[in-house]
Amino acid sequence: MKIYKNGRKKLIYDPCRQILLQYTPEEEVRQKIIQVLIEEMEIPRDTISTEFPLNHIDSTSKQRADIVVWHKERDGNEHALLVLEIKAKHIELTDHTLNQVKSYNEILNAKYIGISNGKQMQLYDVTNDNVVPLTNELYTYKELLKGKVEYTKFRELRRLPYELTTYDRYMRFLLQEGYIGEGTPVEMHPFISELQNFILCDEFYNGGEYRTKIVKDLSYGKFSFGNASGGSFPGYYRSLMVKDLSGKHSVYRIGIFGTPVLVNDPVYGNRNGNTYLIVAVDNSGFSTNILQLNIDQFTSFSDEQKSYEIFHNGRRNGFTNRQVIEKVNQFSPELIVDEKIYLGSIPAQGSISIRDGSNFIERLVEYVSVRVKFAEKKKK
Repeated sequence: MKIYKNGRKKLIYDPCRQILLQYTPEEEVRQKIIQVLIEEMEIPRDTISTEFPLNHIDSTSKQRADIVVWHKERDGNEHALLVLEIKAKHIELTDHTLNQVKSYNEILNAKYIGISNGKQMQLYDVTNDNVVPLTNELYTYKELLKGKVEYTKFRELRRLPYELTTYDRYMRFLLQEGYIGEGTPVEMHPFISELQNFILCDEFYNGGEYRTKIVKDLSYGKFSFGNASGGSFPGYYRSLMVKDLSGKHSVYRIGIFGTPVLVNDPVYGNRNGNTYLIVAVDNSGFSTNILQLNIDQFTSFSDEQKSYEIFHNGRRNGFTNRQVIEKVNQFSPELIVDEKIYLGSIPAQGSISIRDGSNFIERLVEYVSVRVKFAEKKKK
């Protein structure tokens, strides 16, 4: 990719608009994708728009679509064929990205949508509001127009039996994919693997003991949430529609992720490579990581019960542990056990029952609902 200069500014050429643009990592990816569209997918350059203002179609919209590919019907009317959302190469492609391009397509009504970060490009067919992924082929312009595409066979995640979640090869896969921390003790791997599988794939029930209610199960999806130190946790989360302590509805996303061992890293220094339970609240205008619980640190093995007891000390950026515990005691005193926030007991060996798992999820959601109050206070 040719980079030009104007004084200290780095510039990059857009062949569609035929202008020089200020260089950004995202613009570099966009221009690379444009070259792929023109040279490999044989899409005519004059059918490609970049940074297309959607108010040209809907005067109320303030959005811009990264790339739109157009085609003309025989009657001369022009319609969108493909809409692409582009991210910088260091940003993971998630359901957030897909939802973004879906929102553009509510206005553009293209037959195909897609997302790319320069390393991956995924295209989708849109028919009657159903979005179906295509195989990872670079279809030509003519093939897209004629609908000569192939669809990916979608395999849903499913609840695995305990024998499979604790199978050595499966746990190594979770370790390699970043769902178990590199420094997490090996004896904890079966427990973490089983807990992740339950969170993503099993069903929960509301026992009615807590003020925070799970209103709707939104299943699993691929998302990414960051933390205060600049790190991020991309991957699969279970999403729940929740009515919180204030009576407000929010989407809570729950996932388990591992971190690598680091030694003298220029950003993070030394790190043990632990496994974390992440709970994020994801709403329009408010999307943040609310809880990052270090599973290695905040679980204790009960030899008598043959289980792992999960708790938390209340740690929250900008507040003392005591402040958080006092707030929990104010709104949800049933969560406090021995001056700690007690979240539940999970069997160390054996499948997690719906009863034990649901109790854990209910207590976790209740605790996060209290922590949201601190996030709202900080935001104000």
